[in-house]
Amino acid sequence: NVRAQLLAAAERILQTESVEDVTARRLCREVGVTSASFYNHFPSLDYLLLEIAAAGFERRAKERERLLRRGLPREDAMVALAQSTVEFGMKNAQLFRIMFGQIKDTSINPNYVEKSDQGFGMLVELIYGQDLYRSDDLVWSHEHCPKAYAFMAFIWGTSYLFSRGLIANPGGTKASRMAFVEQMTRAWVQGISDADRRSATHASVRTRG
Repeated sequence: NVRAQLLAAAERILQTESVEDVTARRLCREVGVTSASFYNHFPSLDYLLLEIAAAGFERRAKERERLLRRGLPREDAMVALAQSTVEFGMKNAQLFRIMFGQIKDTSINPNYVEKSDQGFGMLVELIYGQDLYRSDDLVWSHEHCPKAYAFMAFIWGTSYLFSRGLIANPGGTKASRMAFVEQMTRAWVQGISDADRRSATHASVRTRG
């Protein structure tokens, strides 16, 4: 199965090297096929990398699905998701890059688009308690899911900074890192809770008026 072998070779490289070290020529050499064989299975290297990223989103979606099934309070679920995302980024720094922004035109791979949309839909459901996300109507989604977009930006940025060593971990342990991520997330979530209370207060005032 040449297609699977090419994907596996790329994943092996990403575990110890960088995205830039993955080339079609190198993959063909490691698998023992010609460049023509590569392009029989993938239209481009970016397409192959996006296939790996799609699998990454699928793994993350399973984590979010487990969180949804646990029925945790929203804040606790958001803390758990932030912590697991940071740990994922720490362990899979190069995959994290591919999943979030390394390749500019992700529309070339429909599987990537589908899997990333599914993952975001679960994030929306975790925060709002219902599936509000409409991948075919982003104007509507932007209007109705701003908290989910904001939280996605928060956990992505936090994970990216930790994976690059740009946020220090003075304790030097996973436990100390997890504890700090929890502190950060709860501080961030308090902003959402305050916004909810202000919105409810304004609505009550308008109703009385």
